[in-house]
Amino acid sequence: MNNLRQLKERFNPRRTYKFGDVTVEVDGVFVRIDEEPFSIDGESVAVSLEDFLQDPAIIRSARVSTGRDTVDVNEKASGMVGALYKDEHVTPFEGGVMFRLKVTAPISVVQPFFQLAGSHNEFSGRYSVIDGPFYVPEFAKRDPEILRIFEEAEAESQALYKKFLGASMAKEQARFALLFRFFTKFYWTISLRHMLEICALEKNKFAPEEFWQTRDNILISIIRDWTPWVYDKFVEHKKIYETKWAEEEPMAELDRPIFDSRVENIGSVQLIKSDIDENLMQLGIHTGPSPKRGFGHCSATFLIECPIFVHRQWVRHRYGSWSELPVDFDEVVNKINFYVPRRFREQVGKTMGYQYQDMADEKNKEQQHQLWGLITKSQHRYLELRKRGLEPQQAALCLPYTFRIKTLWTANVESLMNFFSLRRDSHAQWEVRQFANRIYAWFAVTSPWANKIFLKHINFGSTKAPS
Repeated sequence: MNNLRQLKERFNPRRTYKFGDVTVEVDGVFVRIDEEPFSIDGESVAVSLEDFLQDPAIIRSARVSTGRDTVDVNEKASGMVGALYKDEHVTPFEGGVMFRLKVTAPISVVQPFFQLAGSHNEFSGRYSVIDGPFYVPEFAKRDPEILRIFEEAEAESQALYKKFLGASMAKEQARFALLFRFFTKFYWTISLRHMLEICALEKNKFAPEEFWQTRDNILISIIRDWTPWVYDKFVEHKKIYETKWAEEEPMAELDRPIFDSRVENIGSVQLIKSDIDENLMQLGIHTGPSPKRGFGHCSATFLIECPIFVHRQWVRHRYGSWSELPVDFDEVVNKINFYVPRRFREQVGKTMGYQYQDMADEKNKEQQHQLWGLITKSQHRYLELRKRGLEPQQAALCLPYTFRIKTLWTANVESLMNFFSLRRDSHAQWEVRQFANRIYAWFAVTSPWANKIFLKHINFGSTKAPS
């Protein structure tokens, strides 16, 4: 059994992987558990190495289709892994191996992760203080003048953030003072199939270089250590999913939207396309076990301009399609496209039970003045960094976390109902709630039957009627 013995020798279940300023911890994996090791008296469960190996789980997932869902994995198993991978039989890689990863990275680097497959649960600046130093990229460390600008920007940002917190400002608003390079962390649950697909993507300019470095130096290392057979076949049958062709395509001009609405002073929503047909939904709900699936056959597409912190909450609604458009940071700075609230809020109470109240007028004006002051200084720093030869995405690391971005969102009605329940709820952040209210107002008028079902049977939020 040389093949299996070599697999055991190469199996290297490391916990922590680090490259540059990104750390990924393997928090959990699928483990096969026999009945034998379990103890009735509650003592610890023994798991053999054979059950902990990940590659054999792919074989078991594949063999079940022929009625041979066995524990035994023979000498030919590694060849079967290669045949499955080479010929695009991908479901065994999805159902057989699953990773729960804890990612710690600069906020500017994690943006692409949330447009990838899997489940994401992120540390929230709404409920917790974001502490610790900011990300300083290598190009800044190599130039004393650029490093000075980065350090000055961080010092002013950190000082204002603490000042806002000291004024009892809601944490969800105090983070507006942070720069676009604070560290965040999130759990990412993803199958081996999707990791392999990410690792086969051709590099393009739409994701930051740090993202590609994380992929090439961490994700591939996890595949090599935890699934040696798969890694061998990944190298042997090299796949490249082409992406650079998109760089050559011009940005399209969208047709006139169905509606175009400003959302307070926060941003805007444009409804670009809708194929909502209530007759189709009425037909589709007669299904089991969940009639809600019938609402999945109709969808709408929106072009949204919103502050980046709103997008970070919104993109967690995974049941749909997101396309974050490239940010023109030169335009953001020149047109002063930053969000400053008309009314700051104070935060009282405990986690998950917070209450918010508007600041008194004079105190509110003072907080606005201070945030505008930081934005103005950030604009000057950005322009200075651009004159020193930095690319827009590099200079943007000294901008506060309140600039606006644009994104396309396509969601079916089932997804919209989940969004309305969560984001129109009184516990949702006020800014994202305004977007949810605006889209809901359109939905309630154009889909009266679906809205009636939603309000009576599906809505789990605290808001029942348009506000």
